[in-house]
Amino acid sequence: MHTFVMSLVLSLAPACSHAATSANTSTAPAATASRDTAAPEATASREAAAKPKLTAEAAQATALKQVPGTVLASELEREHGRWIYSIEIQPTDGTQRRKEVEVDGDTGAVIAVEDEDRDD
Repeated sequence: MHTFVMSLVLSLAPACSHAATSANTSTAPAATASRDTAAPEATASREAAAKPKLTAEAAQATALKQVPGTVLASELEREHGRWIYSIEIQPTDGTQRRKEVEVDGDTGAVIAVEDEDRDD
């Protein structure tokens, strides 16, 4: 039984590959044409997603308006499909707790302000 199945598979393999090749050959020009027209939009979309609209300096300025002080560190990450700047600030208002301010890299909106852990 195993030999029969194996010989059946082997006998069908050339027919299947020929069918796949001829199917690909007949649709190749149409697929190429549609790819060429969509390519500029797809490339522009990927390039837009590759970098945030807001610069690091602008994000830091936004964070410092929320928490006046000194910027100790700044990091840009892609989270849940959007760019987020995480900015660590030592407040000048006399508190000893560092703050982390998260700023949306595309809209400039402050997302969160949290006390930074001492371990960091």
